Amino acid sequence: MATFNDIPVTLRFNRPSPTGKTLLEFQYLKGGVYTDPYEIVSVHVFQDTNLGDSSNWLDLSANSATYGLIADSLQVSALAKFEVSSAESTYIPGANGIYNRSTGKYAVVLEEGMFWVDASSTDRTFTDAPAAKYWDIWTVRDILDGALTTYIHQFELFEDSIISLTEPLMLTTSQRLVQKYINKGSKTDLHITASHTVNNTNITPEVKNIFNSTIINNAEIRIIHLKDDTSHSSPYDAVLPWTSVGVKVNSDDTIIYTWDTFARSVGTYEVQVKSTILDQVIMSDKFNLVVR
Repeated sequence: MATFNDIPVTLRFNRPSPTGKTLLEFQYLKGGVYTDPYEIVSVHVFQDTNLGDSSNWLDLSANSATYGLIADSLQVSALAKFEVSSAESTYIPGANGIYNRSTGKYAVVLEEGMFWVDASSTDRTFTDAPAAKYWDIWTVRDILDGALTTYIHQFELFEDSIISLTEPLMLTTSQRLVQKYINKGSKTDLHITASHTVNNTNITPEVKNIFNSTIINNAEIRIIHLKDDTSHSSPYDAVLPWTSVGVKVNSDDTIIYTWDTFARSVGTYEVQVKSTILDQVIMSDKFNLVVR
């Protein structure tokens, strides 16, 4: 399970449950660069009641001053709302905050029992949400005195996030480093992909499909430089000891780490990752990567 300030949360693509803590992340890029907008005004959560079309929650009246934004008359129909922004990334359970995790990267935590205030200034609580699909609609002001814009994303809450088994689970994982060569001076996202196989014959396909979602946790990476001359010293230099800082996992269980080779020598490096899956610690193979 992922963590936010050391508190367990579930990512939007990792089959979150209605009663858990669901981390809804939002990344803002401008001109291909992570950028902080002037203001994240609010984040509304609505249930998808229109078969995958979010337009029923927006003001689409021609010539309306709020065209494209959440319709004023429908804001009270939101199931949750976040509007207390924070310059810190410190998350406190139950707090209603929009957290700035780093430049251009924001998050809110949707959780059972969360208090919020609707457009009519009525105190509300997020509770008893059904297993269904939802929209998180982010209202953003890019520059001072600029127009408001909405950015809409979808997530789903599941009732079957908890499963029971009658036998030990036999799960195997294989991983692969996508990059083989990197030019010196580049700053590159290393991608270590993963595939999982449930080998139990008595487990139903419905349960096996659950493991198609993200199940990797606590990912770390190590990078060492393999020396050509090993006659007088250690055969390698640990240029990046084991670390979880900057290591991310996406919805395909691909581990991602941004590596800057500006100060690195040309030569062969060895990349290895480790992570936890269920109660296992998975050490990947040692992948060779050439900086040229």
